[in-house]
Amino acid sequence: MKKNILIVYYSLQGHTKEVSNIIKDITGGDIFEIELEKPYNLFTSYTIGVVHTRTGHTPSFKNHLSNLKDYDTIFIGSPIWCFTFAPPIASFLKEYNLENKTVVPFCTHGGNYGNFFEKFKSMCPNSKVLKGIDFPNNKSKNPDNLKHLIENWLNEINI
Repeated sequence: MKKNILIVYYSLQGHTKEVSNIIKDITGGDIFEIELEKPYNLFTSYTIGVVHTRTGHTPSFKNHLSNLKDYDTIFIGSPIWCFTFAPPIASFLKEYNLENKTVVPFCTHGGNYGNFFEKFKSMCPNSKVLKGIDFPNNKSKNPDNLKHLIENWLNEINI
């Protein structure tokens, strides 16, 4: 039986978007890019974004997902901000009920993913959280290498 797969992501600089699109191409899943009412830019991600990450502020969405119930497996991708997921992902995890869903976290970063996976799992207490993966941005520079890493990971988690 084919699983209904959704890939949800937030991407500021394009790294997480690139990974998300490869996951979509391999799995045949649908994709949903989180957009904000008041988007961050590169400067505000280092100022306001840091404050939001540390205080737990959750920004409001410009777009919303109306058909989450149609999906069994949900990949959720984020860049790393302050050693955890970006505030838009915190907003998604608070707004949407992922109970009884299979959730697969992934992240992109410049060197250290911090407590991303632990914090992510703690925010999905009633979900089946599969083994996630991190993608250092230096590995994302070679598209063939990146695709190979993703294929191996998906095989490892049986998707």
